Amino acid sequence: MPDLRRDDPRLDLLRHWLECSLGWPGCGLAPASTDASFRRYFRVTHGDETVIAMDAPPGKEDVEPYLRVAGMLEAVGVNAPRVIARNAADGFLLLTDLGATTYLDALGDAGWAGPLYRDAIAALVRIQAGGRDHVAALPPYDERLLRTEMRLFPDWLLVRHLGIELDAVSATLGSAADLLVANALAQPQVFVHRDYHSRNLMVVEGANPGILDFQDAVHGPLTYDLVSLLRDCYVAWPQERVLGWGSWTSRTPCTAR
Repeated sequence: MPDLRRDDPRLDLLRHWLECSLGWPGCGLAPASTDASFRRYFRVTHGDETVIAMDAPPGKEDVEPYLRVAGMLEAVGVNAPRVIARNAADGFLLLTDLGATTYLDALGDAGWAGPLYRDAIAALVRIQAGGRDHVAALPPYDERLLRTEMRLFPDWLLVRHLGIELDAVSATLGSAADLLVANALAQPQVFVHRDYHSRNLMVVEGANPGILDFQDAVHGPLTYDLVSLLRDCYVAWPQERVLGWGSWTSRTPCTAR
């Protein structure tokens, strides 16, 4: 890992909290992962132990949704990071470390795909079944939010990045969006992780998978997370394998390394 910058007030504040408030002088800090937000994650070494520090700058990120959903997932019984310590006023959380091997990394060996997806689907079934007592506290994945997210495809990909004029296809895109929204709202509504894919699932021996990046969870359509997993934008599989994995609906024991 590269050396951390010295002119980083947030990092200095994090070090002060770890050393002075938690009593961890001289602990090691190294970048742990990147994030598509203002959040940052650091791996903290304290003696023989490693934990993860989340830096969520107040005013740009709010740790409360993370804390709320983390508690829900702990109650459900899946392997998500547990909160060890918190400093919500400064935007810091200390979390259990689920390791450094993502599903995306491990899926480079296609022989592990079956066991890994079996574990991920088993955990998803547990989230949906056990999450029934918690969904009322989650924001709804309603028509407004669905349409807002669907607009990212034409507005950002087609127009902004590809420079495509939409006049000729705008009606078709609108009809497709109407169909998708109607289908999503007609499905049974469950606990939806919302980013359940190979970059947010960790390979954890004995408690696979470790589940990350769940703070945007919502109450939404049954198939959303399964499609995110099997139609992952970071890894692609033959159609017959996707359909086979999609038929697994019962929990199975952990088999991944």
